[in-house]
Amino acid sequence: MKNIIITGGELFNKGAQAMTFITVDEIKKRFPDHRILVLSEMDLQRPKKEQEQYAFSFMGWYPIKFAKCQSNPILRALCLLRNQKELMEAEAIYKNTDLMIDISGYALGSNWSKETCNRYLDHLEFAKEFRIPVYLMPQSFGPFEFQGDEGEKIDKRIAELLPTVKVICAREQEGLQQLKERYHLKNVILSNDLVLNNRRINLNNIYRGKPEISLPDVIPGSIAVIPNQRNYEVADESQVQNFYVFMIKKLLQIFPAVYLISHSNLDINICKQLKAEFANESRVILIDKELNCIEFNEIVKNFHFIVASRFHAIVHAFKNNVPCIALGWATKYHELMKQFSQERYMMDVRQKISEDTINATIETMMNNRDINSQTIEKKLRKLQESNVFDIIKL
Repeated sequence: MKNIIITGGELFNKGAQAMTFITVDEIKKRFPDHRILVLSEMDLQRPKKEQEQYAFSFMGWYPIKFAKCQSNPILRALCLLRNQKELMEAEAIYKNTDLMIDISGYALGSNWSKETCNRYLDHLEFAKEFRIPVYLMPQSFGPFEFQGDEGEKIDKRIAELLPTVKVICAREQEGLQQLKERYHLKNVILSNDLVLNNRRINLNNIYRGKPEISLPDVIPGSIAVIPNQRNYEVADESQVQNFYVFMIKKLLQIFPAVYLISHSNLDINICKQLKAEFANESRVILIDKELNCIEFNEIVKNFHFIVASRFHAIVHAFKNNVPCIALGWATKYHELMKQFSQERYMMDVRQKISEDTINATIETMMNNRDINSQTIEKKLRKLQESNVFDIIKL
């Protein structure tokens, strides 16, 4: 059985999990005779029983250790000396692989560390060594303002490796333009986010048995707040915390309850910290159960609107015609909100956000909630008319 490898996916972040599930489902529909391997070292550490519930398999970070091994005999000899078992396993997998599909939401650009960018490029280099066709599915790219010697090396690798990819799907117009202008790429297209683009998932392609869906009760007419740990890194930490606290206080004046939900395991502690700010307020409800992307997609339907800082939390809301006030930190948030004519409800954490702005945004959302929902539904129907996975060919 030949392999198809998915890179850039994992199951701890609900956005990444949704992209992984959708990609597995779409690939199984098109290439049912292939074995699907998800390259995720984190998920490979899960207990064996937990891994076995899925109808696909996980594999480790071979490209990081063995990129360039096929074209460099000296390096290969060293790897054989130090990591012979792993190298043999890696080569057996990659020599039998027909296709590599990358579903990183956002991993290539100077906003990220050199380690993150190089790991991304290692995947492409390893695929190049084995002549494996690569598709970069809809994701964000840039900016490409790399600094210093290390930055120069990354920039050079991008220029060498991105032209070897079959198709690069840029999720935003800004990323598309930068890839074309800076690297003169001819293989890049503009494409909608693959979670937005997807209509439904056949869970039989994801799980070996029927998954158990368990949702907490939600008080009707409530609001959900979904924070993002990344906001605290790219902006002033106290300003971000004050934003959430003020927003929650304002929402409590109007709505019966505010639910704190993590869309990634990285955000669980932030949700707990926010709950601690309202320790004596029973109407601020912490959902401490880790929801999978299927469960999150279901629970979001129960909210009047949401306040979200995770990109795919917004996407899941829009997929269910639920309006959103977005607190973001990158171009991808601005373009997503604009795509659904919701840019009025976008606030950039990198800029100072006044209490008056928060009050005005909530008031405008309250007055236009139903109209916003109808607008989102109309836009969603239009962008789901095509399927981005139709570009993939063997």
